Amino acid sequence: MTPAARIAAVIEILTEMQTASDAGALRGRRAARWLSAAFQRRRFAGSGDRAAIGSLFWNIQRATARIGWHLASLDAQTSPRNMVLAALALIERKTAELPELFLANIAHAPASLDLTEKRLVSELADRSLNHPAMADYITLEWPEWLMDDAKAGLGDAVERELAILLLEAPTDVRVNLLKLSDRRTLLNKLAGRSIKGHPTRLSPIGVRLDKRYRFENLPEWKAGLFEVQDEGSQLAAMLCDARPGMQIADICAGAGGKSLMMAANMENKGRILALDSNVKRLERCGERLRRAGIHNVERKVVEEKWSNRSWRGKFDRVVVDAPCSGSGTWRRQVDAKWQLTAERLDQIKKTQSILLEKARAMVVPGGRIIYITCSVLASEGPQLIKNFLANTPEIELANIADIWAGAIGKAGGGVCPPIEDGMLQLLPGRDGTDGFFVAIMQARLR
Repeated sequence: MTPAARIAAVIEILTEMQTASDAGALRGRRAARWLSAAFQRRRFAGSGDRAAIGSLFWNIQRATARIGWHLASLDAQTSPRNMVLAALALIERKTAELPELFLANIAHAPASLDLTEKRLVSELADRSLNHPAMADYITLEWPEWLMDDAKAGLGDAVERELAILLLEAPTDVRVNLLKLSDRRTLLNKLAGRSIKGHPTRLSPIGVRLDKRYRFENLPEWKAGLFEVQDEGSQLAAMLCDARPGMQIADICAGAGGKSLMMAANMENKGRILALDSNVKRLERCGERLRRAGIHNVERKVVEEKWSNRSWRGKFDRVVVDAPCSGSGTWRRQVDAKWQLTAERLDQIKKTQSILLEKARAMVVPGGRIIYITCSVLASEGPQLIKNFLANTPEIELANIADIWAGAIGKAGGGVCPPIEDGMLQLLPGRDGTDGFFVAIMQARLR
């Protein structure tokens, strides 16, 4: 593909997304899926073409608000074509080349620039992507209506942490301790496949890779020696402090990332009940369990409004990996922030409260509830937990620093990040992880 054809491909993808948005059919369909579908239609495109198309596409996704601000300040429409022109001028600094890339007489190239577009490109030429006149939520690519919630959750670190969420996320994997004793062995095996990485800073069983790789055909992957899992998710799973012989409920288990890790810590002894309302997610969980050699996880599909009557007071640990905004992972799903609405967030928080009440009934006296969200919003973390504890006198916060020392520190992990009000917020900027919130609560002995 020519450079012009690559640009035309990005315009086409953005146009498809805009059409779906106008029809009310965009919600829930992530940008990555649109890009993947476009590549499937262009099987002739080489790796260089895909890299160039993907780079421009993701540059636009990560700068949507700022590009929109520039276009609005110049009274230009936020059309797909103008978004691409602005990205090429403001991010890739290709202003001088644009007339040669937008030419109708080049095969598969975008149409030639008209006078209005030439004027737009000229006015953008001397600008920078970030502008002093931008509001903070524009510069940080954050929904305006969520700024107060983020500030409440992040405090003085809000600008640093939201800025980090604009960058590309790292790729982390972790050792399957049922099959490998340490991550050094995994690092050596991966290095033999020309896959480079280094030990994660906080998790004692994680490896951070230098870039993304495809693992499907890798023998070590097929043998279940490792799993792809963000370092923050690894730490959250380790803080569940799962031990051999325990009875554990994993509410909203999804594809089973935390269940797999807890099962390995339990040495396949005891029982994990993995609950989820999504059949496909639990099917993926089953595939991962088989590959990892795990057999103490029972998967069960539940209705959206499920009853926990038969499981009351049965579990030593109840893990609530709650549905959430996903704001702590928005560098991985950069368009999700623009699809979230206040109404949807209210529904999510109601679900979080309901799940905590279910966990309250399911935990044994002396057992623990581990509440986890991949969020940096106060309303989904400390505020929600404080409200829950105010109405549940038999539940109290456990000492998370002590649990970290026993479950992570003794295994060779890093020092526990600062604890605030008895709860832990892992941060991309400070800790290098996705933005995970963890609260560990103890059921008092009666």
